[in-house]
Amino acid sequence: MTKHYVGIDLGGTNLKLGLVSAEGELLHRLSTPTESPKGPEHVLQRMADAVGEIAEGAGCATDDVAAVGVGIPGPVDTESGIVHFAPNLSCWTNIHVRESLETKLGCTIVAENDANSAAYGEFRVGAARDVDSMVILTLGTGVGGGIIQNGRLVRGASDMAAELGHLLVRYGGRLCGCGNRGCLEAYASATAVVERFRVEAGVSDLAHDPNLDCKAIFDAAYEGGDRAAARIVRETAEYLAVGITNILHALNPEMVVLTGGMMGAGERYLDEVRRAVGEIAFTQTRAGCTIQASVLGGDAGVIGTALAAEVFDRTGQLA
Repeated sequence: MTKHYVGIDLGGTNLKLGLVSAEGELLHRLSTPTESPKGPEHVLQRMADAVGEIAEGAGCATDDVAAVGVGIPGPVDTESGIVHFAPNLSCWTNIHVRESLETKLGCTIVAENDANSAAYGEFRVGAARDVDSMVILTLGTGVGGGIIQNGRLVRGASDMAAELGHLLVRYGGRLCGCGNRGCLEAYASATAVVERFRVEAGVSDLAHDPNLDCKAIFDAAYEGGDRAAARIVRETAEYLAVGITNILHALNPEMVVLTGGMMGAGERYLDEVRRAVGEIAFTQTRAGCTIQASVLGGDAGVIGTALAAEVFDRTGQLA
């Protein structure tokens, strides 16, 4: 029997699911509202129901799903499958995801941090499929990270490795959502770009747009000739470069992959980041590392967590 695996990307607004082959081919997609305010048990039941829906949509039975991986936006105890907390989900503290879904679905369940899942997807079948060491930075509402060394996810002593959005890039700087000051996330996330632009743009009409978002600022910088926007984008690239340089000097990876909504800005922003890294990183370290955009984009987490489930199903070991 051909085995299939389901990856679930648990978001505050939507559950994104993918039915994935053992080789990492995305066979079928499904997106459905998370309904987080109704509580963890409701969301877990929606996950279980959605696994049945995606299997049916792909023309196979739920019994054909050998294992399910769940990517969680927060710290996870991967050995027990317990989510410590998920700040963007209502009442998600110490939730037994693995135990609950194994009871509901009767198959192997793997719970993984969502950025780790994206890293593993890019490593197995995406931008980093030909390297042994890589780091991913997810640049969206916040900044997440995942690290692979020698073909394995780096988890740390308490499953808290790769919180790269909370590398300090400016001592005593902007307040971050984590409570510290000067974190990378407070300067290089999409949220931070909008907040910084509103404070620092001066008389720019764009700063007073109530619907202002990161894309509008990048468009104004690259297409509209807005000098304030161009300065904010340049400084954002430089702060991101400081974070990447810290990563390069600590880990010396073969590749850094950038993903998330901010990468919609394309090669011009990526080139600014590369330029800034080149100005401050050790020459040999920088020369040995490729900095590039994600290949899998928004599918990286779904594919990665499905493949993490495939590894556990096949070997009994975490990815």
